Amino acid sequence: MLDKQNRRKTKYQIEGQLIEIYYRIVAGEKDRDIIRALLLSERNYYKYKHKLANKLEKYQLERDNSAIWLEVQTLKDRMSKLYSALSERVIDPTTKTSDLHNLASTAESIAINIFKLESASITAIQQSNILENQINIDLPSRSKNEELLKISYMNNSRGESENLEFRRK
Repeated sequence: MLDKQNRRKTKYQIEGQLIEIYYRIVAGEKDRDIIRALLLSERNYYKYKHKLANKLEKYQLERDNSAIWLEVQTLKDRMSKLYSALSERVIDPTTKTSDLHNLASTAESIAINIFKLESASITAIQQSNILENQINIDLPSRSKNEELLKISYMNNSRGESENLEFRRK
C-alpha cells in the first residue's frame, strides 16, 4: 500500500493549490511564506507558479483580443449608422444643392473606411486560421487535443456565415 507522501496529486488537488497560490500572491504574501503555509517543495511551488502565470497570460490575451474585436465591431456599426444618415440626407429633397458635394464626399469616405475595417478583419481571421493550421501540423499529436479558439467571420448583411463564426473546436 502506498503511503500519502508517495501518491501523486490529482488534477483537482493541483487546481486547488493553484487557486490557493493565486489568492496568496494577490494578498501580497512572499514566496517563502506560501511554500511553508502550503507545505510545498520549492521546485513544485515554482512549477505551479509558472503554470499559473501561463494560464493568466492566456486569459489576458483572450480578453484583450475580444475587447479589440468588440471595439472594431462597435466602430463599424457606428460608421454604418453615420453612412445611412448621410445617404438619407443626400436623397432628401429638402437638402440644399450646395451641401450635396460635402455630404456625398463624407459618405464616400465613411464607406471606404468601413470597407477597410472589414477587409482588415477578414485578413486577420485568415491569418489566424493559417497560423492555427500550421500549429496543428507542427504540434505533436497529444498536444492537438487542447482546445484552440477558432475565430470566424459572420457576414452580418445577409446573416449568412462564410464558413466562419466564433466557436471552440
